[in-house]
Amino acid sequence: MKALPFWFIAVGAVLALLGMAWGIQMAITQDHTLSPGHAHNNLVGFVTMVIYGVYYKLVPAAAQTRLALVHFWVALLGALTIGIGVAMATSGQGEWLAQVASIATIIGMAIFVYTIVRHRAALA
Repeated sequence: MKALPFWFIAVGAVLALLGMAWGIQMAITQDHTLSPGHAHNNLVGFVTMVIYGVYYKLVPAAAQTRLALVHFWVALLGALTIGIGVAMATSGQGEWLAQVASIATIIGMAIFVYTIVRHRAALA
């Protein structure tokens, strides 16, 4: 799983690009109604995914675990859906996707916290 940091960072970069395009679209149309979805996309999709990737690059032993792979897929589910889910909720199209994305996102962060504690000696 040496490629795991790459995939976290690559997904984060792609979601940042999409978030920037979404922001430009809102600026051009002067319609910022969905800005909460845009913000969640950028924070969860870009910032957290890149932080996860950098951590796994700094602590390669953590990246070699099965839990790290589970972490990637759970975090990916949250990152890919939270912006859309929040945008749907904001526009009155239902909250179910935001709820699923939020659960995936918090589970991903819980896995990250556990991983940091488990591999604390690597950063001490």
